[in-house]
Amino acid sequence: MFDMDLASYGDNNCFISEEEILTYNDVDKVCLAIEKVLPKKKQLILIMARVNIETVVGYLSFLRANHTVIMIDTSMSKEFSSNIINTYEPNLIWEEKEDSNAYMTSYCNYGLRVHSTAMLNLHDELALMLSTSGTTGSPKMVKLTKGSLYANCKSIIQYLDINSNHKVITNLPFYYSYGLSVLNTHLAQGASIIVTEHSMFSKEFWELFKKEQVTTLNGVPYHYEMLKRVGMMKMELPSLKYMTQAGGKLNQKLVKEYTQWAYEHKVDFFVMYGQTEATARISYLPKERTMEKISSIGIPIADGRLFIQDVNSGKLIDDVEKDGELIYEGNNVMMGYATNLEDLVKGDELNGKLATGDIAQKDKDGFFYITGRLKRFIKMQGNRIGLDEVEHYLKSKSYDVLCTGMDNKLMIGVRQEDKAKEILKVVTKAFNLHHSVVKVQYIQKFPVSKTGKIQYEELIKVFT
Repeated sequence: MFDMDLASYGDNNCFISEEEILTYNDVDKVCLAIEKVLPKKKQLILIMARVNIETVVGYLSFLRANHTVIMIDTSMSKEFSSNIINTYEPNLIWEEKEDSNAYMTSYCNYGLRVHSTAMLNLHDELALMLSTSGTTGSPKMVKLTKGSLYANCKSIIQYLDINSNHKVITNLPFYYSYGLSVLNTHLAQGASIIVTEHSMFSKEFWELFKKEQVTTLNGVPYHYEMLKRVGMMKMELPSLKYMTQAGGKLNQKLVKEYTQWAYEHKVDFFVMYGQTEATARISYLPKERTMEKISSIGIPIADGRLFIQDVNSGKLIDDVEKDGELIYEGNNVMMGYATNLEDLVKGDELNGKLATGDIAQKDKDGFFYITGRLKRFIKMQGNRIGLDEVEHYLKSKSYDVLCTGMDNKLMIGVRQEDKAKEILKVVTKAFNLHHSVVKVQYIQKFPVSKTGKIQYEELIKVFT
């Protein structure tokens, strides 16, 4: 119980920033002070999240007091954040202070102000709401209980073997389920969290990393691609004990390179798969099997179950190497989605079962492999083409590409300016397509969210 058990870790360093150090006792006292002034009746509290200590103490305090938290990116455009606020009309907002007289309580640079006095009808188990769309401002939210947070936290701790000696650095935002799960799991074990908003591609980040002897590094594919370019594998990082990768499929060549580098430097490298709808993580690839199962998302987390289901009939597929939709069952599955205030009173609509929307298959050893997505397909010349399949094929040929498209038009963005014509020839031949239905275009910079995820909806605008 990462929110409730803070005091049990006493004088362990909890948060270390460039400005201050807070022990677990310190954080517990701050949370208790905030809890004392909170309303007794369950409230909806919106956090304008940054990667700072203020965001976390608000998050922990509100969870402890059984309120419902919405967490969004503080740097989101005014238009987008207003859309979410207008949709849900939160009672309270935890934000960077402007007028100190407007806040019922505060901590450092953050204050809690009243936004609405409306009596909202909130389900008693609804604890946290997170967006799956990053900074787009969509009001569609994933609804999570404390039980799902605790369950996922317990499973992750088990396979990563997180303990109080670990030190993790905050290179993932807290409004992103992956970044939040990193926070929760380390709080639950009394580990130290190095809090910084420096980019992991900056000199300051790595200076802090080395100074504080960070043991843990986490990232999405974009981070690992960029770290390769900036020479991370040439750095001396003696404190590093393990790395995790989630948030999408990392190129197999890079998985192999990082696995080999990690082995040589006595670092554990974990490839994982998850969704916000399952609180954070669904499966992991045991580190000793990575080279053998290099394209796999691995096996289910503890207390979870994965299976393949026929897309059309819904029947269970027991055969190996046969495609179907990946279904996950576990205590970490969300209650359901919210798109408006009326959805906040609804109870568990999924009963612990999540249709992931990913097409997958399993091998004879029970390891699972993502082969595509239900929504990442287009029809080309009467045939269904998997955009992920095309993208992974071209990346395996060392082309730096992203693929998007619509029916009868495959669109490929490439960062290698001199490779566009070459790629057109390769892809039309490999997938038996006429050149008229394929467009390859040089793009200097791929559209990437602040969490490092590729924004395919933005990529398609480049071509239209």
